[in-house]
Amino acid sequence: MDLEEWVKIPTLYGSEKQAIKTANIVSTTEARLLNQQSGPQYEVETRIAQIEDKWQVSWRKIFIGNKTGCSGGCQSCSSAPSPDPGKKKGKIIPFRRPSI
Repeated sequence: MDLEEWVKIPTLYGSEKQAIKTANIVSTTEARLLNQQSGPQYEVETRIAQIEDKWQVSWRKIFIGNKTGCSGGCQSCSSAPSPDPGKKKGKIIPFRRPSI
């Protein structure tokens, strides 16, 4: 497991509730930006520290492994069977206005 250094957010928050909300946003956003559909996968760890009467949020990424498999980009295999041109998929019912 690869541990990265902690990144401190320079903003200090007035309450622990604000700091927790920010930590959750940072965790979600960074995880979405770091992880790829196929490739390296990271977990984002956050912590909150009290500095005098304010709160500071820190975060780091932790490498958890590589995701393998087909991402559908190379098109070397057929992901869906080709439709049979002789079969009808459905019946179209025309819309009629009611007569008054």
